[in-house]
Amino acid sequence: MTRAINIAPDKLDKSIWHLQDSDRILKRGPHVRVSEAEALRCVASSTHVPVPEVFGAYKKDGMGHIFMSRASGIPLYDVLFTLDEAQVESVTTQLSEFVRSWMGLRGDYFGSMGFTACRDVFFQHCPAINIPDQEYGPFRTRTEYCSGLIDALQNSRPGRIFDADDAHLIEKIQRLGDGCGAVFCHGDLHPDNILVDDQVNVVAILDMGVSGFSIPEREYFEAKSRARNPVWSSMIDRIIPKISDDTYALLSELERALVRYSGI
Repeated sequence: MTRAINIAPDKLDKSIWHLQDSDRILKRGPHVRVSEAEALRCVASSTHVPVPEVFGAYKKDGMGHIFMSRASGIPLYDVLFTLDEAQVESVTTQLSEFVRSWMGLRGDYFGSMGFTACRDVFFQHCPAINIPDQEYGPFRTRTEYCSGLIDALQNSRPGRIFDADDAHLIEKIQRLGDGCGAVFCHGDLHPDNILVDDQVNVVAILDMGVSGFSIPEREYFEAKSRARNPVWSSMIDRIIPKISDDTYALLSELERALVRYSGI
């Protein structure tokens, strides 16, 4: 690749190249999907959220390719511990407005853009049985989505046989089907995917590879459950609409149950 630098060499299954001649970014890899490009375009055209501009996207020989503009800025992670109270408040306010903006986008299905499979964390774990390339969704209704969660739980069990602790969890998952419809979720919002300038203005939201329409509870749960930085964890409570303690506990229980046998 002529005059290109891999700017994410530590990525497990994809690389991100800076194409120096055009000053653009090429994201390519076996798990790079055209649905990410569609998500970026949707957010760019329907909200005021700053995201990279997409110039083209395709899949060839099992590898996804997305050509996009290069976003300038510093990862929020790199400066988080240096921010004073006023700067934390400013970033929190900016991000809250952006999240509210994209969660205002409604879908008539639960899944990735282009009516493709769900990339919610609950559907990403390795099954305990040999099901190559298992995918879930898209789903037309929230009830179907919750049935998909139960299918994922069943596939996580040896021989697809539920264990003694599963019945009560399944009952609670079924009750989750009574909530709101599908909203757009980033699904991987953390400080490495947020760029700021030297005035701590948010200049870009990156990496929408697992984004899509989902239950609104997903956005808070996935961000909060992965937060390891105490400053960021406290910010999440004001950036993303907080879910009830009972719902968070249910989704945490489901997440633990899904990896009980596979470990991942």
